[in-house]
Amino acid sequence: MAQGAWTATPQMTRHIIDTSAILAVIFGEPGQEVAARLACEGTISSVTLAEIVTKCVERSVPEHIALDYLQHSNIEVASFDQKLAILTGELYAKAPKGVLSLGDRACIATAIRLGGTAVTADRVWSKLDLPCPVEVIR
Repeated sequence: MAQGAWTATPQMTRHIIDTSAILAVIFGEPGQEVAARLACEGTISSVTLAEIVTKCVERSVPEHIALDYLQHSNIEVASFDQKLAILTGELYAKAPKGVLSLGDRACIATAIRLGGTAVTADRVWSKLDLPCPVEVIR
């Protein structure tokens, strides 16, 4: 593990939002009210942004709908740098194989880096021994 990779920086962000939570809002899925409340003025990683756009393309939803929502909700996009990439890779060992996707681990790594709470629709996250708090929207 890279030295210092698990420590939060002085910049603190309360909610780091996973793709699943943003999609719940955009697609009107269960948990959307909780997700919208927690996402407002939250942060996503640039990897999460890529996943959101991908899911819009997959479902033939114009990507501007998601981008407008992110802007309207004052959601910050955190750049995915080398240290986050390393931390994301190290998180692979925190769950059984196949439980946490690359995007999941990028969100969790961002929450660790910023000292925030990871917000997701994936209940399994709350059962894992992660080095950050997790809030499940449904």
